[in-house]
Amino acid sequence: MKKYIFLLCLIPFLFSCTEDESVDITVMPEETTIGADTFGCLVDSWLYVGGRYSPLTQPSINFDYISYNKTMQVNVWVKADMTISFCLDNPEENKEIPYTQFTWGDEALSDGKVFITRFDSTAQIISGRFEGERVTFGRFDVHYSK
Repeated sequence: MKKYIFLLCLIPFLFSCTEDESVDITVMPEETTIGADTFGCLVDSWLYVGGRYSPLTQPSINFDYISYNKTMQVNVWVKADMTISFCLDNPEENKEIPYTQFTWGDEALSDGKVFITRFDSTAQIISGRFEGERVTFGRFDVHYSK
């Protein structure tokens, strides 16, 4: 019986988030185009940085390129229990495009714009700046998956 109680107590730890303490969530990451795997933005003037928190089965900063419809699905863990997500339609280097379907935790925010500073399909790197009504000073420089 003690064995089963121990196993039941262990289950929440198996599904918890991991934390990378080397990522400083109090500082906005620099704007780079080298595939530094960084993400940061202000939402209502509060800083949110990706790279520290992640569920055990996913990376903390996840950019997925869907080639058949040329969209980039973005999902970034900014707290142990919160993600920022949005979609980029047809990203192209040195172009300004809209971001859509922006969610901050459980809240949907209005669409905004992204300027893509690098979109390298060979190295699978996308970098850019983004902003919207409540989202400011957003930046990312990440490797994406196909």
